[in-house]
Amino acid sequence: MKFTTLIPLTRNDGSPVSSKELTGFLDRFYRRFGGYTVGTPVRGCWSDADGQRFDDAGLPVTVECDNSRLEEARKLVLRIGRQLGQKAMWFEVQYFDGVQILRCE
Repeated sequence: MKFTTLIPLTRNDGSPVSSKELTGFLDRFYRRFGGYTVGTPVRGCWSDADGQRFDDAGLPVTVECDNSRLEEARKLVLRIGRQLGQKAMWFEVQYFDGVQILRCE
């Protein structure tokens, strides 16, 4: 399977995610799955269940691994989201399980 997540470049309060933290997240993907690909930063907007608007910038990270590791991948993305204080994380699994919005709370 191939999954993509968006690592936020800022926290919900607008403070930047440090380059040290970003490097640490990428290292987690490398250690766990043996590699990753980083794309060009993207911007997006979404609303939570209460209607609060979030304008986000994110760093796309794509990883390929065996289908049996889906839950392991989801848990890692959730841990990263919780560490950053995110309400949710984008998690897209191509050719297997589709897009999921992982609630971090």
